[in-house]
Amino acid sequence: MIKIIVSTILALILMISGLVIYYWRDVQYDPTGADMLQFFIILPICAALLLLSPWLIYKSLKAYQAGKTQKLAAAENEEKRLQQNNESEKNQDKPVEELILKVYSAAAIHSFGENQEIIEAMQAFKSPELDETLLNQYGLPILSYRIKNLDDWLPEPEEDEVLHSMRVQRIEALIQQQLQQHSESLHQIAAHLRKSALFYDAETAYEYRMHPGWINEQIKEENETEHPIEQVARLNKLNLHILLPATLIHLWPDEGQQELIEQLEQQYEIVQSQIHVEFHYVEHSNAYPLWMSLLNDIQHQNEQVSLVITAHSDIDQEWLEEQFWQSERYLPGEYAASLCLSSAQLIMENLIEIRHFTTLKHVKNITEYLQKKHSCFADQLQQEASFVLLLDDPLQISTVKNMRQYLDPVGIEMHHGLYCHAYLGSAEELKALFGIFMCIHMNEDVITFGYSGQHPQLFFIYAPAHRLEELEPDAA
Repeated sequence: MIKIIVSTILALILMISGLVIYYWRDVQYDPTGADMLQFFIILPICAALLLLSPWLIYKSLKAYQAGKTQKLAAAENEEKRLQQNNESEKNQDKPVEELILKVYSAAAIHSFGENQEIIEAMQAFKSPELDETLLNQYGLPILSYRIKNLDDWLPEPEEDEVLHSMRVQRIEALIQQQLQQHSESLHQIAAHLRKSALFYDAETAYEYRMHPGWINEQIKEENETEHPIEQVARLNKLNLHILLPATLIHLWPDEGQQELIEQLEQQYEIVQSQIHVEFHYVEHSNAYPLWMSLLNDIQHQNEQVSLVITAHSDIDQEWLEEQFWQSERYLPGEYAASLCLSSAQLIMENLIEIRHFTTLKHVKNITEYLQKKHSCFADQLQQEASFVLLLDDPLQISTVKNMRQYLDPVGIEMHHGLYCHAYLGSAEELKALFGIFMCIHMNEDVITFGYSGQHPQLFFIYAPAHRLEELEPDAA
């Protein structure tokens, strides 16, 4: 292409130069240096570019199309290669990954009731109720999953107090309600923390011994006498993890963390150095990775115990008015659930494990796996009672298809499953996590688990604590 351009320019230079020279000779014109540059160089080059412009445009478009075709072909080849790699990885048998934790207490609340009452209402296909306080964009009452008792739990505002949004107030009340449900476990954890500090940690023990009234001024004098030091399993910290919807990340009060630390300190007589409070803001897209990361951290904390609370509320007129711009059928709801967890290696004093929580990854046949670990699971399959909490939206066309694709071959029928997605309102962030927490309340005497067709080889299993002995010999 360069040869053609150069040849054209040289040919035009010769032709134009000849014509100009003959013309100047006939008119007896005395050209200047600028005239010679203009007519012998610039004019031939411009004429060449003008003459070659259609051809150059054609060549450019052809090169662009060829490059685009090449890129598309490369992208298709790369996609095929990735698909082949994914298929080969799927065909490879990955070892089953187990994440094992102890559960000491659990609680849940919903407009349907608490704990097992929620499961019973879901099985009865209970509907949302008309909310006389919340209005839609037309000024008419709407349906909602409002926890009516929560209206009475909201604290009365003090004079000159800056009030947070109604969503924040209701979620704070839900967190307090869940903390109250674990009060017995927290009292036992606090006692274990003190005994552990007196035996293992001189600095923390000094904080406990220095002045009992520093923690609680109402401690009676007879409790101020020192108790003999007892050896217990080492316990260094109480972790409180609060899982909140990501839409609250800029609305949640900054002082909330310190207030919870001070509350636990005063109510359960735990020094602040042994309390850790952390808020996690959950989006629908990161719910599973965040939850798995949190469980993995708890598994490796052999000297710490964790209380995990998830709480959500849409019962706020201002918030709903924003949502109605996106969906006229927005259904508000509120709920909370919590688990008191620890590593399987931690031995708690005076705190009984109620359930055995296992997270399994890369399990192709959950029935075969559970029958190896728990021989009674075969009998459980013959019963009609539900023991699988399905975490996906049943209104999605692909949901039932995916469920049948993965569960039918392993002997789990659809009547063994219970969908919870439709009973939690329109907000998506915490639905899956609430379902995982709710599995523990399905049936105390059988193995229950949460499952999502979007993660076909991932299971969240709760087994009765008395079956832990069955698991350990098999695992060994």
